[in-house]
Amino acid sequence: MIADGEPAWLLAWRQEQSQPRPAPAPHAPRPKPEGPHMPLRMRGQAAAIGIVEPDPWPFDGCLRREPVLDADSRRVVRKVGWHRCLKCRRPFFSEDVIRLRLCSGAQGCRGDEDRFR
Repeated sequence: MIADGEPAWLLAWRQEQSQPRPAPAPHAPRPKPEGPHMPLRMRGQAAAIGIVEPDPWPFDGCLRREPVLDADSRRVVRKVGWHRCLKCRRPFFSEDVIRLRLCSGAQGCRGDEDRFR
């Protein structure tokens, strides 16, 4: 270190700081996804508590999973998607792919809850 002057690195740093900085490039808005099954919406009682659910989409071989978001905290509540029934193996759109594993509907397997009594 030089006793009677400033070190070379400090002079270089000050010279760099005095140079005009280029303005950062403005961020372009993120394009919204398009398609008939992409929009998210709030439905029924879920809308009252701030749950945003994706619309059901055509059968895709049980590959795609979409998150259901809490609008207040932006956290994932559950995931929805197509699933195959564990009993009859028919595909159905599940509102919760982890918990709902039996199909519902007029001839669904989920109506057989009393079979264990």
